[in-house]
Amino acid sequence: MRYFLLFFLMNFAICQTDFIKPSDFNDNPPNFPKVVLPSFTTEEIAETDTLDSTSYLVKGYRVQIVISQNVNELEVIQDKLMKSVDKKIYIIFELPNYKLRVGNFLNRKEAESFQKKIVRLGYRTAWVVPTMIEMED
Repeated sequence: MRYFLLFFLMNFAICQTDFIKPSDFNDNPPNFPKVVLPSFTTEEIAETDTLDSTSYLVKGYRVQIVISQNVNELEVIQDKLMKSVDKKIYIIFELPNYKLRVGNFLNRKEAESFQKKIVRLGYRTAWVVPTMIEMED
């Protein structure tokens, strides 16, 4: 019995030295990656070299015709549209797609009437999008 009591006391003493303290559970906050999404700020748009010296950017509308990941497909549509539309045509890249947009409209009503014209040309999925547009001096 003595050995058993001695063995029990030794185990009890050893187990007490391995006691887990609450401070062992302090976790560091997670380090999440910084996510940067594309935006429509005028500074980023102004950095592009698509503007000539006589134009500036304002908030407005364009008619978006098609979205595709294939820029060649959009260039074919752009060539077809140039023959029947007298507005400027843009191919814009916004991750992960290319977007074909037409026109520079200051108000939504003008853009919607132009959208109806585009729909009559056969592009039934065309819609009006708010964006920064070019204005001439």
